[in-house]
Amino acid sequence: MTKYFKLAQHEALYADPRLPEPKAIWNFMFFLAETPRGSGNCKEIARKIQELGQKWGLESFIDKIGNVIIRKPASPGLEHKSMITLQAHMDIVAVGENGLKHDFENDPVICRITESTIPEAGKYSLRASGTSLGADDGIGCAMMLYILEDKTLQHGPLECVFTYDEETTMEGAVKMVPGTLKGKYLINLDSEDHNMIIIGCAGGFEQDIRFDVTRENVEGFAAMFEISGLHGGHSGLQIHEGKANAVKVLARLVHEASLASDMPEPVVMGFEGGTKRNVIPPVARCRVVIPEDKRAQFTEAVNKEFKQIQHEWKTIEPNLTLNFKIPETAEKVSALTKASSRKFLDLLLTLPHGVIRYSPTVPGLVETSVNMAVVHVCGKCVDEQAQIVLAPRSSVNEFMPHLNQQFAALARLSGIELGPMQGLYPGWEPNIDSALLKTATKCFKQLRGHDPMILAVHAGLECGVLQEKHPGLESICLGPFVRHVHSPKEELVIDTIPGTINLVLNILLALE
Repeated sequence: MTKYFKLAQHEALYADPRLPEPKAIWNFMFFLAETPRGSGNCKEIARKIQELGQKWGLESFIDKIGNVIIRKPASPGLEHKSMITLQAHMDIVAVGENGLKHDFENDPVICRITESTIPEAGKYSLRASGTSLGADDGIGCAMMLYILEDKTLQHGPLECVFTYDEETTMEGAVKMVPGTLKGKYLINLDSEDHNMIIIGCAGGFEQDIRFDVTRENVEGFAAMFEISGLHGGHSGLQIHEGKANAVKVLARLVHEASLASDMPEPVVMGFEGGTKRNVIPPVARCRVVIPEDKRAQFTEAVNKEFKQIQHEWKTIEPNLTLNFKIPETAEKVSALTKASSRKFLDLLLTLPHGVIRYSPTVPGLVETSVNMAVVHVCGKCVDEQAQIVLAPRSSVNEFMPHLNQQFAALARLSGIELGPMQGLYPGWEPNIDSALLKTATKCFKQLRGHDPMILAVHAGLECGVLQEKHPGLESICLGPFVRHVHSPKEELVIDTIPGTINLVLNILLALE
């Protein structure tokens, strides 16, 4: 068997008896890990995947957007079956631990095996060393490559689609030419629970709020704040868990400490928080100018307010940490004017983050949410804009324009005019009567001895977009057990791989 990975660390891991069969899946998982493929950086992995398809003698091409499509003929005697499309996205949310030096444009992800933190799912997990693993959705891509390469597997005509930039704009699905897919059924391999079959998801969009700020030179102590130690996590699947947003925590801390120090208009030098639209910010930093006569009072107020914040979050965020420093000497620095600082902080305090509404028909399902995802005010620029990126989701497509109008109304109170929604993608409406779902449910019960959980999720999946472009396409989503995606804590429970791939292969054989 040809090995497609190169690193010695992965060679040793590949020989580890804890990795379950089929071993070929791990061959491709390590191959993917060694190719940097953060969102916006997928050209190289797309080229490599296409070359593999060509090497195996299969119809393989990259479309105009950057998606890779590979088609494999039916096994002998199964040519009469309908074509089935398997689909996963190539890009990953590339994030690292706070302070880690890792070049996500060029450096590989280094995999390792650890004990699982979810023992009810399995004993061992695959994780990365200091970075996100990229099992979302590298494991889906690895399973497809395994199926494409192995000529002994039994299935009808097969189409495997590796989509481009799902994690940011869903551009690969959104801009796919209608009619590109040839399958009657679509199995998306982007689920994160091996006991689930997903049949619906939320839609979403992005609102990038930018406004001019004015700077001036001021005298004072340039205090530095850093909030860290937070869980972060997936802004769709984990938004209901109520985890802290570092941007929101830091904005509150600066605001409350300033008020307690008789500084109703704090002076902000710079502010940074969050890096990805679909990640709850785990770290935020800012610099604030403190007048010389307020140094002791402000320091006391910061410590008092942070103790209160720690108390409020002690159950959910036990590792919440503040790094706060005030230099010994005052200096003249460039900072936002009091008016610009107040406008910026007021928006951070008032714009929403978290669950907006739960579904009135599906108990426990988040219907609408907002992630305050990225905040940026340059600390060294002269002429600049402040930036606040919101990433809303909703399973009610018609509600999203209204939600954007709420953002616009809040912005107008600060004299800011918002642009239209960006990167809008539709939700995926469940179809409980589909032949694909019935077949998948039957196969699941035959293999596991019990029914799967069948549900819709608040995450964004490409199924709704692809169905819109291919009327009549029936879709489900499934996958192995993955947790803490979009974070350096991401783990793939490796013991769930055999059951997942067996389910996929059984569905491929059972569908007509």
